[in-house]
Amino acid sequence: MLQSNRLAIYAIGKIKKLWIRDGINQYKKRMPELFINELKTFNLNNLRSNNNIIICLSEEGKQFNSVELCSLLLSFKNKKINFLIGDTDGVSLDIKEKSDLILSLSPLTFPHELARLILIEQIYRAISISNNSPYHRS
Repeated sequence: MLQSNRLAIYAIGKIKKLWIRDGINQYKKRMPELFINELKTFNLNNLRSNNNIIICLSEEGKQFNSVELCSLLLSFKNKKINFLIGDTDGVSLDIKEKSDLILSLSPLTFPHELARLILIEQIYRAISISNNSPYHRS
């Protein structure tokens, strides 16, 4: 079973759009253990360890449907899964090269704030799938 206390989101910048912040807060109520940290820059030294997985979001990354994403996250067993979301310029090539996986939410380009909301919804969906919850309907 996938648990939100193993998941973390590190994002550059703060959410400025109120409607996006409200959406994120709705999912945070459902997953209070999900760690979200807004940063000015990434420091991978703090995340590098044998028990951490680093997944960088970028439009050129690998795409998964929701069930596949759930399976992927479950495959990391008891490791801490850290998602990185860049700012309007994305994530640097250096960070991408040091990540365990580059994930694309879609071939479309989203504003970084909206990408954060979409990621949180997909995390909630993956947890729901792993719990056989009716939230996700195949």
